[in-house]
Amino acid sequence: MGAAIGAIIANVIGLCVCWGFALIGLILGVIGASLATSNPKAAKTCTIISWVLFGVGIVVGIIYMVLYGAWYLTALSSY
Repeated sequence: MGAAIGAIIANVIGLCVCWGFALIGLILGVIGASLATSNPKAAKTCTIISWVLFGVGIVVGIIYMVLYGAWYLTALSSY
């Protein structure tokens, strides 16, 4: 359970700072899924949230790179 909660926290930090932390959340989510014997329903819920946040972090990162790349190409062509 603690690993799944750590995965959620790491993914939230990853969304706010950079998506390097989202990788840590993914790893902790997998660990949380493997430790699901003590409280399977809560561990599964936390792990699913971790995976969703990881996916959102990746999508936001890709959108950021595309928008930044478009802005950079526009600024570069204006010279």
